[in-house]
Amino acid sequence: MRIWHRGKLEAEHGEFLKEQGVRIKPLFRDANSDKPSHYEFIVAEDEVAWPEVKRRVVGTHTFIRTEFTKDEIAQAEWSIAWATSSIGDLRPGDYGWSTEFFADQCTNCGGGWRQIAPFCIKKEPKLGNNAFADFGSAFELFCTPIVLETFKTRNIGGFDTRPIILHKEDRPAKGLRQLIVTELADPAIAEELVEHERYTQTDCPVCGRTWHSHYTRGTLPLRKRSLNPKADLLLTNEWFGNGRTARHEILFSNRVVRLILEHNWEGIELTPVRVV
Repeated sequence: MRIWHRGKLEAEHGEFLKEQGVRIKPLFRDANSDKPSHYEFIVAEDEVAWPEVKRRVVGTHTFIRTEFTKDEIAQAEWSIAWATSSIGDLRPGDYGWSTEFFADQCTNCGGGWRQIAPFCIKKEPKLGNNAFADFGSAFELFCTPIVLETFKTRNIGGFDTRPIILHKEDRPAKGLRQLIVTELADPAIAEELVEHERYTQTDCPVCGRTWHSHYTRGTLPLRKRSLNPKADLLLTNEWFGNGRTARHEILFSNRVVRLILEHNWEGIELTPVRVV
């Protein structure tokens, strides 16, 4: 596991970044500038340069991501699953939170929503080698028939499916269906073990729900007793997001993760959680 930071520093720090071997990209104020105003950097917390970079970026924001090895992913008891391939350009218009498809959404935090109708797309998607996809927002997860056939053969449980409707033809798409996770975990976050550099909680003054920031630094600690061991797919009880983008995270069991690795299915990102 490696924790990476991406941010920017003023040009005066350029020599330091170069001397330390930090990956950088010059940033210019405008197209006519011949000297960079800032340098974008990417550095891991286990690199020698990180302590000094951290000191220099105090007070400015960096983006954090955690990179996991294939072995760490294969060994994890549960992993958060996000599609990495988007078919968002196939939506017939930007229906966003249209009441045609969603109900019960909190107008303030976005939590509490439920999908009430199949999504529509313009035409059959071209997925290439991808077995999973979404609309680019990670609220929904689509997969190909081969995934569903394999799940059925291996007795994978905890989900149902929904068609994706071709808008003008008014028929289901053949190459993709929506994966509907039917099992909801109990509240699971181990509050005493979370990191607080980036992870936060916010109580909504309108609906009273708590929504959580996405866990980007390290592994999200979840209570084992809250995760149904008989299910292979779970939704977190907690809502994660930022502003009006709250959603349950989708969890895949180790059985599902190993199937994905075994078949080399593309279009999915797996982020291990820490079961405690």
